[in-house]
Amino acid sequence: MKFQQTIRLLHIVCVCLAVTLVAVKADAQSIDDAARHAGIGVGFAHYDPTSDQGHTSQGIVVAYRWHSFSSGWGPTFGLDFHTTDFDQTLGGLNAPLGTYRMRALLAGFGYTKHVKRFSASANMAGGYAFNNFNVDKDAGPTFAGAGVSLVGVHVDNSWVLKPSISAWYDVLSHVGVGVSAAYLVARPQETITMAAGIQKQHLKTDAFELAAGVTFGVWRKKQ
Repeated sequence: MKFQQTIRLLHIVCVCLAVTLVAVKADAQSIDDAARHAGIGVGFAHYDPTSDQGHTSQGIVVAYRWHSFSSGWGPTFGLDFHTTDFDQTLGGLNAPLGTYRMRALLAGFGYTKHVKRFSASANMAGGYAFNNFNVDKDAGPTFAGAGVSLVGVHVDNSWVLKPSISAWYDVLSHVGVGVSAAYLVARPQETITMAAGIQKQHLKTDAFELAAGVTFGVWRKKQ
């Protein structure tokens, strides 16, 4: 499943890069000629859940960048697509439960400081996450071994809060490399259905996120 998701993600990145490179003019202007920059590319991310029942994960992600080239306050937009494996406590054991998948759309406000080709930003964003949960193939037998008959698991969609900081270096007028750190806050309601009844709780999917990537830019010139 994760391999298939990675392949799909790579396909999306390749299409986005192809569209981006076609849109870039051969006679590229300097960075100072850009009023607004939207960049997309590829990166690598590490997710570290704060819950003891969540597993750390890494993977290839779509890297994006949206900001003005002058220092100051401005809006921010973003996405957060990732998966996290969770366990469930059964007595004194942590049984594998399944994989939580988030697809979040984010918007917010932040401040960017530019020093020549370097830039640093601090942002506060919020949004809405479309979630689902796939039960692990070993969950049923493990629960059964503990005397519990697992029927299914469902996770609702939820609101998301995500403060973040990032630093970028413009290698070329169209190409930037950067790193970012963020803390994701999301508490969707989880419903675990068992033969003996239904258990509802808020699944703590909060996580520290570290990412690094390279983006290719498309921009609108100053009027």
